Amino acid sequence: MAQAIMKYEQQLAQAPMPPGKKKVLLAALKLFADKGFHATTTAKIAQQAGVSEGTIYKYFTSKEDLLMKLLSPMLNTIKDNFFSQLNNYEQLPALINFFVHDRSQFVIANYSFFKLLLQELLLGESSVVQLLQAILTGSTGILAKLASLQQRFSEINTQLTPIQIARIFIGPLIAYVFQEQMLPDSLITSQSNDLQLVQQQILAGLTAPQL
Repeated sequence: MAQAIMKYEQQLAQAPMPPGKKKVLLAALKLFADKGFHATTTAKIAQQAGVSEGTIYKYFTSKEDLLMKLLSPMLNTIKDNFFSQLNNYEQLPALINFFVHDRSQFVIANYSFFKLLLQELLLGESSVVQLLQAILTGSTGILAKLASLQQRFSEINTQLTPIQIARIFIGPLIAYVFQEQMLPDSLITSQSNDLQLVQQQILAGLTAPQL
């Protein structure tokens, strides 16, 4: 569990790479998430990281290359490491309970990362869209892993497509997390059963008859 909710900064600290490269990645994550990818210059990244602009180009061929090397390791970790943990659950409600609690903690812990990812997807940043497509598709992609749940759990509606399953899992969870992180406290009143309601939404979506 500890590995599943490790922050990006913690993963980066353990990665075998030069300290200057780590500083650039962390500075880029903060600035891209706060200011946007296109509004952030390499000069600003260098200033934030406390390195020369030449250091950035020592490790990355371009600002886009920096963005890809920032996003790719985390997305591959989600695809390869997290989904293997779902094999430990033989009952669908227990699996959903784990998914909701683990992933809500993970997204909150790595909020800047997911804010950046969502921003660039909404803007249609082509390289980010292509990266996500590569993570989602193929025989070992996230959609294939979600589709395999239909074979393991007979109560999941067999008419659901993999992308529909992904939407059912992710939609309520992301709505909950971004509400918690983005809305002023005066506008939200979190309840102890909020995550339980998210679980119920996911279970209902997976098992409801197709209209």
